[in-house]
Formats: sequence, structure tokens, C-alpha cells
Amino acid sequence: MVRADVLTLISEAPAAHGAFESYTPTERQVYCSVRSVGMRESYEAMSHGLHPEWVFELTHSFEYQGEKKCRFRGIAYNVIRTYVTEADGIEITVERGNESV
Repeated sequence: MVRADVLTLISEAPAAHGAFESYTPTERQVYCSVRSVGMRESYEAMSHGLHPEWVFELTHSFEYQGEKKCRFRGIAYNVIRTYVTEADGIEITVERGNESV
């Protein structure tokens, strides 16, 4: 499968500043392919209050490092599920995020 799109993965590392703790986002880009969420998976997720929108497929599972947020084509998404494939790739299912990233 051709990995022609670019996904920006966003991790937030805590940075202590005196008595307060803030989070500094770190971004990195990976190549991926994109597909729609299947109808059955979409309806099952909606019954649990989730609204999956896309599935991003990465060639190697090590490319994903547990990020909970991402950006695709300028839109922020939250990761709701990951799945390691038999070929050691990874599928990342996302829903649209509420905050800007």
C-alpha cells in the first residue's frame, strides 16, 4: 500500500515550572495511508460515545510512540484506538478533536 499522506503525531511532555506543571507539545511527521472507518466499526463506536473518522495506516509499528493527539490536513484529532497488524504495521483510529492543535 502506498504511504502518500503525512500525519503529524503530537505528544505532550510535562515540564515543571516552579509549583506549576505545564505541557509542551512535541510534533513529528510520519508517512501513512488513510482510509475511512467501516460502517460496522463506526456504529459500534458511536454506541460507546466515540465518533471515529479516519484510520491511518503506518508501515511499521515503531513509528507510533503512544501519542494521543495528531493533526491531518490542518485538523486536530484524538487517537481512540490502535491496532498492530500481522505485518508489524499499525492502524490508528481517530476522532475529531475539540481543541486546536
